[in-house]
Amino acid sequence: MLRYIALAVALLAASIAVAAAGADDEKLARWPSVAAVRLGAESPPAKGLVEFALTPEAISKARAGLGDLRLTDGAGKIVPYVTRVDRGSSTPGLVQEPARMYNPVFTPGRSSSVTVDFGAAKARTEIDVSTPGENFRRRVMVEASSDGQSWQVLRKSDWLFNVTQENGQYAYKKPRVALPDNDFRYLRVTVFHAPDDPDDLPVEKVQSRYEKNTPPDLAEVRIDPNSTTVAENPKLKATEVEVDLSFEKLPLHEVVLSADDEQFLRRVEVLGRDHKTITIEQIVENAPPRKREVEEPWRSLGGGVIHRFDSAGGQEPSANLSLWLSGGCRYLKLRIYNGDSAPLKFGSPVLKVHRLQEYVAFQAKGAGPYKMYLGNARAVAPRYDLTHFADRLRAEGVMKAALDSVTPNPSYALAVKAIPWSESHKGLIWCAMLFLGLVLVLMVRRQFRRARPDERQEG
Repeated sequence: MLRYIALAVALLAASIAVAAAGADDEKLARWPSVAAVRLGAESPPAKGLVEFALTPEAISKARAGLGDLRLTDGAGKIVPYVTRVDRGSSTPGLVQEPARMYNPVFTPGRSSSVTVDFGAAKARTEIDVSTPGENFRRRVMVEASSDGQSWQVLRKSDWLFNVTQENGQYAYKKPRVALPDNDFRYLRVTVFHAPDDPDDLPVEKVQSRYEKNTPPDLAEVRIDPNSTTVAENPKLKATEVEVDLSFEKLPLHEVVLSADDEQFLRRVEVLGRDHKTITIEQIVENAPPRKREVEEPWRSLGGGVIHRFDSAGGQEPSANLSLWLSGGCRYLKLRIYNGDSAPLKFGSPVLKVHRLQEYVAFQAKGAGPYKMYLGNARAVAPRYDLTHFADRLRAEGVMKAALDSVTPNPSYALAVKAIPWSESHKGLIWCAMLFLGLVLVLMVRRQFRRARPDERQEG
């Protein structure tokens, strides 16, 4: 009898599996959007990969994390793919201590300098310069020499900062000076005094390091000038710049302000969100949930300090108007804290925004045309073997492709109104239940036959 029960359970499990297979999320009718992959005039490569960049439109339609993407060939078969985001690279170098620092000299009220010997030719791209004091802004110049006798200007002007703002709540320190890639043995560092500095202002310490940086592959976000607003927030003593980037979930990397002021140093907070309003449900006793629209809160994407200063040699390239961001959004807000200073004056456009490039790569084995489906919120992120050897294939060559505009999927069926499995498979469930009932009847009948006559009569 146990065999009958096991058979019934197996049949029920098989029926559920068949139904689940029928509800497989790989049915492309469940993806609301599709875009063609254009390979161009070239034939797909026999080796290597085909790669295309995701457009802002595709990013906004896809799910965060890109786990809902599906790629198909001309026969409609699923094609494995890998995604990547070009974030650039940075190789931090070890701090190099000088062999000795000598000839510390100063011109009262004007400048202080020191000669630094690193003992041998050592590659470097930046130095850290330590000077005493608080709340200062000091210009610095760096000269270089191979023999300690003849000197050349390596960096004409940069700035050292130690600034406290907003009643001591925010401090900004900048001891670092970026240099051209060099390997001079000797450096001479000259720090020019600020108006309230003492006559004898020593350069306490100089360290160097070599960092090899590869910038990321960025794309500028197209901004409608009419979508940018600039307003003052008197309560916060801040200028708020808001912009609509038109597409959601954009992986932002940096924003560059076009301030026209000659000299400034301001703290900036960067905020973002994907929607102006969102719908929330409020639980009501003995009644359906009540829905209402509320403003979506802003979330922090980062922040930093923007500055520009003029020096004796004119405006130096050390002026930094870039802010590095983390995160994605459609609506962007920059809150520039002015303190008691006048608001900044902006050019046109007010700002530029750059985003990271996101790529999809695959092997073009089957015949085209290739299509990418996206937008299925319930799709499970796929796991392809391609992820383990994509780098090797990339070394064999990469053919660039392009993604066309995203269009509605003509075969999209809205999983229609998400009918519960138990409702859409009533017949299957009734058959399974009847079979189990029959098995139980057979079990009772068998037990009854095995019973002794007196037990049977009593029964």
